[in-house]
Amino acid sequence: MARDITKLVFKTMIVTLLSIVGAAIVFFLIISFTAPAAMARLTRDLGMYSQSAWFSSLQYAEGRGDIENIELAMNCAAVAGDEQKVAEYGAMFIADARFSEYCAAREEAEEGEFLESYTQYVYGRVSVARYRIGQKQEGLDLALSVNRTSFDEYNAVTDLVNEVIVVGDKAFGGEILTSLTALRAEESLTGEDEQNLLSVVENLTRFTA
Repeated sequence: MARDITKLVFKTMIVTLLSIVGAAIVFFLIISFTAPAAMARLTRDLGMYSQSAWFSSLQYAEGRGDIENIELAMNCAAVAGDEQKVAEYGAMFIADARFSEYCAAREEAEEGEFLESYTQYVYGRVSVARYRIGQKQEGLDLALSVNRTSFDEYNAVTDLVNEVIVVGDKAFGGEILTSLTALRAEESLTGEDEQNLLSVVENLTRFTA
């Protein structure tokens, strides 16, 4: 009799536990798809940056969030070291029709706080991500796309160049050098823009020698 009671108690405990776990899973799934922004905050606070990036992208994709959601997805993916997702979310961020206006607002609010503009930072971060996942030419093309008519001292191209120099990739450094040499010939850069570009060309020339 005692053994039967013990088995009954044990079975009851197992059933109760499974019910609790099942309810928790259902609750988690409901919250995940009905309030992804809340889940993004929760997972970020817990240091689960990959998950936070996914929830932020879900909030953005479903049209329930502002452009900050895809920006957050990109940044969380970067903290998590997921370069594939940085490239993916970063491309979505840049493609948003509100991107230029959003960056301009950020730059006005943060004037003088950073070496490069926020626009250049985003393009540079995505360019480096593409480089790191093997999409080297795509990364270079992206960086060059916002540095043809002007060339700041710190920009997306210099971000990519720094990455290439740090990893010691002389072969691709030579390809960047070729592209920048062509850029000098194609565009009529003057003053500081010309000097900034020439400085990068000289650095790459020494690096690839």
